[in-house]
Amino acid sequence: MLTGKNKSNFIDHYQRLVFKQKSTYPKFELFEQLPISMQFGVIQDYADSIGYDMNVCQFLGMFMFLITAKKCEVWEESFDHLTRDEARLAAIKAFDEIVNGAT
Repeated sequence: MLTGKNKSNFIDHYQRLVFKQKSTYPKFELFEQLPISMQFGVIQDYADSIGYDMNVCQFLGMFMFLITAKKCEVWEESFDHLTRDEARLAAIKAFDEIVNGAT
C-alpha cells in the first residue's frame, strides 16, 4: 500500500511503536497480515505524526475520505459504490501519493 520513502518512514514509525509496547513480534510482515481496518488505524496514527489528518466516513450513503495537512484540505473524494475498506484503501493510496510527492 505505502511505497518509497513513505513506506520506509512508516516502517520506522511502526517498529518504534511496537517496541514501545514491548511486543515480542515487531516484524512488519505481521502488520501486513492484519485486516485493512486495523492497518488503517496504525497508518492513520503515522499520518498524524507527520502532520496529516486522514479520515474515512460515511455521509448520505456514500463513503468519503478527507486528508488535511496543517488545517488545509489536501484531498477529498467520495465513492457511492465502494465499501468502507475500499474507501480506506483509496485514502491510503492518496496519502501515499501526497507524502511521496512532497518529498
